[in-house]
Amino acid sequence: MIKFMAPGLVMLMLFACDNPVETNQANVYFDVAGYVRAQVATLKRQNPTVQKQTRIKDKSQNQTVKNIDWSRELELFTQADINKPAFRKSYDVARPDSLTYHYTLKPTEEKLAVRSLTVILDAKTRQPRLIEAVLRTQNLLYESERKLTLGSGPGSGARWQVKQYKLTGFQQLTYFDKNDFFVEGRVQ
Repeated sequence: MIKFMAPGLVMLMLFACDNPVETNQANVYFDVAGYVRAQVATLKRQNPTVQKQTRIKDKSQNQTVKNIDWSRELELFTQADINKPAFRKSYDVARPDSLTYHYTLKPTEEKLAVRSLTVILDAKTRQPRLIEAVLRTQNLLYESERKLTLGSGPGSGARWQVKQYKLTGFQQLTYFDKNDFFVEGRVQ
């Protein structure tokens, strides 16, 4: 037996299908994720050499690396994206000058991972010269904090590109020792 829907319900369903939620809303905050994705594409094309230093707990390593998965290498910087529609009112904005954006998580939003984000633009190019973020996650089983720094400057062909990145922080599971880590890369 086929059941028929009320005409109003059919119209509502049609409009819901024809009018999806607007996903191309203007960014409220600086588009860090867009900048990082563009840099990942550039770095993949250029395939630069990177002087990389890592330390996890007490184990350190220095190496020169050529083939890097840039999407994975800079993944934490894309995770520092605060331009999601649900986050629109989650951060206090400070503009100490025309080149600096500083976003701080409001106290009522403590479940979000990105605690602070600072973007300092280059005066001439208006491209990010420095991006800094603090990400923190805490629950009953796990705690972590990551401090991210991404430095950019003039690259080959007068293009603006990543010159240096640094990740520091810790991860700790309940009842286990804290694992400190440090990663720094200098793009040649």
